[in-house]
Amino acid sequence: MTATSWWDGILVAPGLLAPLLLLRQWAPDGLPQGSMVVVVLAAASWAVSAVLGGSPLGVFALSLAGAMVLTRLPHHRVLAILGFCAASAALGAMVFITRPFTPLTGAKYLLIPAATTLFICIVMALVERYSEILLAVERAKQTEAELAVARERIRFASDLHDIQGHTLHVIKLKAALAKQLTDSDPVAAQHELDEVQHLIADTIARTHDLVHAQRRLNVAAEAENAKNLLEAAGIAVTIATINPVGGSDSALLAQVLRETTTNILRHSSSTRTTITIDTHRIAIVNDGADQGPLPPLGGLGTLRRRLEESGGSLDLARESGSFRTTATVPTPAPVTSTREHDR
Repeated sequence: MTATSWWDGILVAPGLLAPLLLLRQWAPDGLPQGSMVVVVLAAASWAVSAVLGGSPLGVFALSLAGAMVLTRLPHHRVLAILGFCAASAALGAMVFITRPFTPLTGAKYLLIPAATTLFICIVMALVERYSEILLAVERAKQTEAELAVARERIRFASDLHDIQGHTLHVIKLKAALAKQLTDSDPVAAQHELDEVQHLIADTIARTHDLVHAQRRLNVAAEAENAKNLLEAAGIAVTIATINPVGGSDSALLAQVLRETTTNILRHSSSTRTTITIDTHRIAIVNDGADQGPLPPLGGLGTLRRRLEESGGSLDLARESGSFRTTATVPTPAPVTSTREHDR
């Protein structure tokens, strides 16, 4: 539509086709192969068109190709774009080789090419910025998905440790007790071995439930299990239930109780343990704690992070030879009825 003659159209066509080929290879990062070749070809097309007095819109191909390259420079993009606008005008000035200078010719082959190039570079810079934002969002989504998978793996590993690590310790104690009772009390030894077999079967079943996301710990059941285990080790246990724990809070508090029970058996010389259960809180106090600073946290450290992520807390304190573990889950906000809201 803007060609002054058939040869003008023939000259502009290769310059326009070159950026189209570049766009077909465009990617979110980096530059396609042959980018500089396309820029040189478009510049030559515009220069020849200017010398022959063709349409000033022939600069469009050069502007588009150059804008795609310059907007991805790592440094000094603004200076490069301004220099490129000047170069487009300089190539357009080649029209004065065959034509005399007039204000109209100067405007057509100097001002219009420079302004067109600047406009296209600004548009391409905005498009590039928008593409960077979209790419950052996609990467953030991918990272979030990877973190979710990692958190789920950590949670699964923690739950697996709670099931098997705890039970294997119990089996170790009962097997040792059965060995001691083999000669003096074979019936009691057989009873302990039967319990070992039952624990193994129960662990296999709970592991299967964990794999199929069917496992839910219960504070009351876990408290009874802790009482039996601690008493089997010669530790007196007192359980005080102020209010039962239920719902989704029960599983996390039960894991704290299980991990604390394992720590008492492994790392203390306790003779007395008190377990206090409230609606959104559980506290375990045992004597026989070692003196000195608090030990590094293992399983309790993981549980502390999980509690804090849900808005709860896990506090550890040592005083006068006793060790206190307190786990708290957030109290749900009271639900206001519609009638009360209307009032």
